Amino acid sequence: MEVEDIPEVGRIFFRVFRKKPIDSPDEFNRYFKELFFTSPIYCRDNGSVVHEGPDGRIDSVISVIPMQYSVFGQPMTARLLCTYMVDPAAPPRGPAKLTLAFRRKDFCFTDSASPVSANHFKAVGGVSLPVHGLEWRRTFRPAALLAHHSSRRMPFLHHLPSRFLARPLDNIARRKICGLSVETPPGVHDEPMSLDAFLTHAPAFLADYSVRPIWSKPELEWIMRVAALNGEWGPPRMRAVLDRQERLCGCFIYFGRPGSIAQVLNVLPARGREQAVIGRMLHHLDAAGYIAAEGRVQPRHLDALSRHRAMTFQHRAHVCVSSSHADIRESIERNDIYIGGLAGESWSRLMSDFR
Repeated sequence: MEVEDIPEVGRIFFRVFRKKPIDSPDEFNRYFKELFFTSPIYCRDNGSVVHEGPDGRIDSVISVIPMQYSVFGQPMTARLLCTYMVDPAAPPRGPAKLTLAFRRKDFCFTDSASPVSANHFKAVGGVSLPVHGLEWRRTFRPAALLAHHSSRRMPFLHHLPSRFLARPLDNIARRKICGLSVETPPGVHDEPMSLDAFLTHAPAFLADYSVRPIWSKPELEWIMRVAALNGEWGPPRMRAVLDRQERLCGCFIYFGRPGSIAQVLNVLPARGREQAVIGRMLHHLDAAGYIAAEGRVQPRHLDALSRHRAMTFQHRAHVCVSSSHADIRESIERNDIYIGGLAGESWSRLMSDFR
């Protein structure tokens, strides 16, 4: 894909994902360029791909964000496959050729696949990671959460004082139902964390994964900058969790504004401190005034998450991996691969914006 293709790709995006036969607006075109052409590790060979029909027009697209990974100690450029778009009027041969082009790539993955896209992954030898596709949600203020979802489904409710009415209901509920409030785990506290501190310590928290993101400073700064463009989520926040001796137990990254739903991208506990770090994270988000918190499940964190009351799990999207390397495929069976959050595309505006 070339930058000059963006308007044509944008038309397909709005036709397929927004059901609108319109030209993509300039704001979308600028964001699409930022997302898929400005990564510090981008080059034409690891970027997005389009297929042109016999008439020379683009009929299918796979958008790609390259990401640096460590695979059994060796650096590798993985391809995060994002939107898979096919013009509804296109013959099937072109999209099939586009899909097969990724069959022999070193390492491709997605954390946002639809059932159709998941089937395409399987067609090229990919595998699905069902637990990674789960989303957890911890509710803190149920009446406010109900009002939040109602106003999103019925925008006219924005003009009603439903959220103000929810506050006294939640106060009563939190007094009557002790499980709604989150008690802090003993012996730990949290504090703000800088990006430099995260870059220093994150590799140690991921060291147990044979296949994991490298998160170099240029790449992570780029991800955080582009993620911050998702104004609907609010500003990004990083926090460290420390014990009584001020030793780092883990950290977490989330987006949000108090009074909304906190979007947790990554929680990185030290091995054996999963319950303490996740518990402290939830306590912080509750105390900060969020109505709920949600994020993607990492299989190694499932036990610690499931110990909390008012916690629910639901399927969010298909997470799939394809690779020409047997050791990467084997790592999936051992839950020895880290995908999601900053190592994914949930932070992209294409997931929820441009309606």
